[in-house]
Amino acid sequence: MGNRYKHIPLPPKQELERLYFKDKLNQTEVGKEFGVSQKVVWSWFKKLGIKARVPKKRNQSGENNDSWKGNNAGYAAFHIRVQKVRGKADHCEVCKKGRYFEWANLTGKFEDVSDYKMMCKSCHAKYDKKINNITKK
Repeated sequence: MGNRYKHIPLPPKQELERLYFKDKLNQTEVGKEFGVSQKVVWSWFKKLGIKARVPKKRNQSGENNDSWKGNNAGYAAFHIRVQKVRGKADHCEVCKKGRYFEWANLTGKFEDVSDYKMMCKSCHAKYDKKINNITKK
């Protein structure tokens, strides 16, 4: 019984080194260039004596993330974005008391991180109820 996988020829060592070291692609990205998996690239490196880099996390925040949706993100993602940029809500800017604090959007422009105010849960609920009553009329 023969090998059910097609033979994939080894690309030139210089090409692999250019993509991996100069262009700073990871093994998965190099594999995409040749239409193969990361495991195939790893075996090529082993056969050609290319020493792999120490894997490091890349900056995956914001637009650098493959899953970035920009202004098409969901409600929860906008609130996470605000917390990442402005920090955790730690007081109420309305009643100056309360125990649990959240970021409350003021005008419905969720993508604008400056359009949020720190509020306690109670003030946030009252504010949202007031806004919903105004917009429904």
